[in-house]
Amino acid sequence: MKFIRCQGKSFVTTDDVAHAVVNFSAAARKRCRVVIIDVPVVVDGNGPVVQLVLFPGEIVEVSESAMPDQELDTTPLIRSLANRRLAWLPHRAADE
Repeated sequence: MKFIRCQGKSFVTTDDVAHAVVNFSAAARKRCRVVIIDVPVVVDGNGPVVQLVLFPGEIVEVSESAMPDQELDTTPLIRSLANRRLAWLPHRAADE
């Protein structure tokens, strides 16, 4: 489990979600994009997700959490972030 700190928010999520958020944030930063991510969390008094609005240069701190592993349905978020990153890539014509 990972502890994420960003924009004054602190929460725990799975390793794969933390990895996906950091990679997506880096890709958005390279493209100077502002992105919104609804991150599924394990510990948070406000609900099952924490919304992050990431600006270029935003710092996302990730560290180990002492919380025991827990299951979250992370597939939709990870798939969504991968698809959003792919949409930023330049498209080529089929005959190139």
